[in-house]
Amino acid sequence: MNERKPNCVKALFAATPMLAAIHRTGSFSAAAADLGQTQSTVSHKVRALEQGLGFALFARTTRHVESTRRGQLICEAAGISVEAMNDALDRIDKLSAARDTVLTLSSSLAMKWLVPAMPRARERGLRLTLDIDDALSEIGGDGLPQVAIRFGTGPYPGLHAELLAKCAVVAVRGKGTRALAMAAKNRPAQLLRDVRAEADGTAMSWDDYLKAAGLEAAPVENATEFERSDLALQAATAGLGHALGRSLLIDRDIGDGVLDVDGPAIPIAGRYWLVTTPETASTESYAVLAKWLKAEVRRSQAITRSYLGT
Repeated sequence: MNERKPNCVKALFAATPMLAAIHRTGSFSAAAADLGQTQSTVSHKVRALEQGLGFALFARTTRHVESTRRGQLICEAAGISVEAMNDALDRIDKLSAARDTVLTLSSSLAMKWLVPAMPRARERGLRLTLDIDDALSEIGGDGLPQVAIRFGTGPYPGLHAELLAKCAVVAVRGKGTRALAMAAKNRPAQLLRDVRAEADGTAMSWDDYLKAAGLEAAPVENATEFERSDLALQAATAGLGHALGRSLLIDRDIGDGVLDVDGPAIPIAGRYWLVTTPETASTESYAVLAKWLKAEVRRSQAITRSYLGT
C-alpha cells in the first residue's frame, strides 16, 4: 500500500469533485447530473478508483448508494476540500471586484492634483483612500502599499508600471509678481527653490531652467528653500516669488487663474507612473482606478497644452 500511496493520492485528488458530489447527493445519477456526466461514466470512474485503492468506497443498493467506513472518511475529506476551494474562489472574486483601493503618492501630488479630483472619483463609484508617502516605500508584500503613483524615470523591476503622464517644468508666479525676464534685467527675482525636487535627479534646478530659458543673468542667490513642491507653489501663489512647477502640480492653479506661466515649458526625464504588483494589476479594482487616473491626466493635459503651446 505504501508503494502505491503517491498514485493513490493523485487519483483521489483528481476524483475529489466526484466523490464530494456523490457524498452530497447520495447517488451516482444525481452526482453525474451535477457534474455534467453520465451515470455510467461516474460508476466506471468509481470502480477504477476502488480498484486502485484496493478497497470499496460505496455499498451499492438498487435505490441508494451508501459510503463504507473507509469511503465515508475519504468522501468527507473530499467535501471539505471542495468547500474550501469554493470559499477561496469566492474570496478571490470579492477581492478582484472590490472598489476599495489604497493609493500611495507624494504629499505634493496629493494636495495639488489628486485631492481636488476626489469628488469625481466618488461619482464613478470608486472608493479611494490616499496614503501619503514622501519616503517612496516599496510596493507589494505584507503591510506594504499595493498601488502607487511614482515620479521618476523608471523602470520598476518586478512590478507592473503604466505611464500616466510625461512631465515638463515651467516657471510660475502669483498674481502681482513681476515677470521673471523683467526682474532679471532690473533687480534680483525672488526665487523659490524646491530642494527635494532638485536633488531627486529627475527635475531641474533654477540654474538649469534659467539657462534653458535664456535668462543666464538672473541671479539665484538667497533663494527661499522648501522641502516640498506644494509648499513652494503655494508660496508663489501668495506672491512671495517665482517657483518651478511640474506638470500636474500646477495645472489646476493655472486653470483657476491663481498662477501665471512665466517662462517656457522644459521637458524633463521624470514621468508619472502608476505602479503596482502584477497580481493587483489583474484585478477589477485596479482597472477602475487606472481608468479614472488616466481621465484625470487628460483633464490636466487640456490645461497643459495651453502653456506648452501645443
